[in-house]
Amino acid sequence: MRMLRACQSRNDRHGFTLVELLIVVVLISILASVSLLSTDSSTAHSLETTSRMLVADLRLARNHAIQFNTEYTVEFDLKTQTYEIVHTGAGTLPVPENNLAGSAADKDKYIQPVQKDALNLPDQVVIRQMFLKTSDTDVRDVAFGPMGGTGPDRSEDTVIVLSTTRNGTTFYIPITVSWITGQAWADEIQTK
Repeated sequence: MRMLRACQSRNDRHGFTLVELLIVVVLISILASVSLLSTDSSTAHSLETTSRMLVADLRLARNHAIQFNTEYTVEFDLKTQTYEIVHTGAGTLPVPENNLAGSAADKDKYIQPVQKDALNLPDQVVIRQMFLKTSDTDVRDVAFGPMGGTGPDRSEDTVIVLSTTRNGTTFYIPITVSWITGQAWADEIQTK
């Protein structure tokens, strides 16, 4: 009986060993670092998602210009943070179909907000500025011709800068449209 009580008293301890405490501290630090990384990556996610959607719409306008052998223009409104794809060439040709706009959208227009509420992105992304790369001239549209480029009217690349702010830091991503080919691409995320 005494032997049984001695074994029970050793097993009925009310504290933690140093090893158990260290394991808990390591687990908490891992969880904290993962949560901090996911917070920082949400800003990158918002910018990357918005830039991909804008690049896709620029490519859509370019493809329509090539397909119909005419001119399509993407017009930007920085006040309302929207852009519209319009046919600006000769004749009457269709505006691209906006599959993301829903049934209430006007079928004769392709208007997109820069920030898509349906995506529930964590940060507000805006078009900060648009300019020509070499001359640094402000512009508000990108016109694609029948060959896909923005020339001969525009003989330098167009840069569209998207940005967002988190915790006092401004993150931005430049999107470049080649004047020769009309190809659009997003660069790496940068901070100011």
